[in-house]
Amino acid sequence: MISVKNITKVFTDPDGGKNKVLDGVSLEVDQGEKIVIIGPSGSGKSTFLRCLNLLERPDSGDIFLDGERITDPKIDIDRIRRRMGMVFQSFNLFKNLTVMQNLTLAPLKLKIMKEEEVRRKAMELLDRVNLAEKADVFPASLSGGQQQRIAICRSLCMNPEVMLFDEPTSALDPEMVGEVLDVMKKLAEDGMTMVVVTHEMGFAREVATRVLFMDGGNIAEENTPDIFFTNPRTARLKDFLSSVL
Repeated sequence: MISVKNITKVFTDPDGGKNKVLDGVSLEVDQGEKIVIIGPSGSGKSTFLRCLNLLERPDSGDIFLDGERITDPKIDIDRIRRRMGMVFQSFNLFKNLTVMQNLTLAPLKLKIMKEEEVRRKAMELLDRVNLAEKADVFPASLSGGQQQRIAICRSLCMNPEVMLFDEPTSALDPEMVGEVLDVMKKLAEDGMTMVVVTHEMGFAREVATRVLFMDGGNIAEENTPDIFFTNPRTARLKDFLSSVL
């Protein structure tokens, strides 16, 4: 479903130095797969995820979605992003809009659905995450975990084929992490194709079809969760797992 071919990304430091964040990364993601990416800070995980839906443009290499080259400079980026929902560390909800308005804004503006249809879908999603009673409140009255669940619903309102998660629990208090991971697990059970950057090793063990370890801008190791966590091949992954498990 997603094919990444040898992408690179270089950022320029304030002093003019070059920082190669992605160094020839390639990956194939089949429909329905749950790919979990782990690794130390600065290893390129979030940049890689942002390249998948073109929030960052790779400097070289190509990305294909269902065979279509989305790194083509002439591509309609908005059309591609409708197919890929993304959830960030921060919730990015519009504070001046109610929960329902946050969920329905984009589908209505883009004329993806009629108002009655999108409101019905929004309520169905809120019910799935146990927040139907919050439809008419403003985000400021919600906990961090509730806001992140709303952010997931907002992405799902666009009927995406793929969901990208960039450390969705890292900004949450520990007691709120579980409620967000539960929503993600349900999505996985429903067959959603997912690429998740996270530090939640329990989630990776339970949900992932493959776990990737990124280090120094490369995918240093990948495997199924059972082998990845119990029999890492490289010394670098062994050291990393010993520090986080």
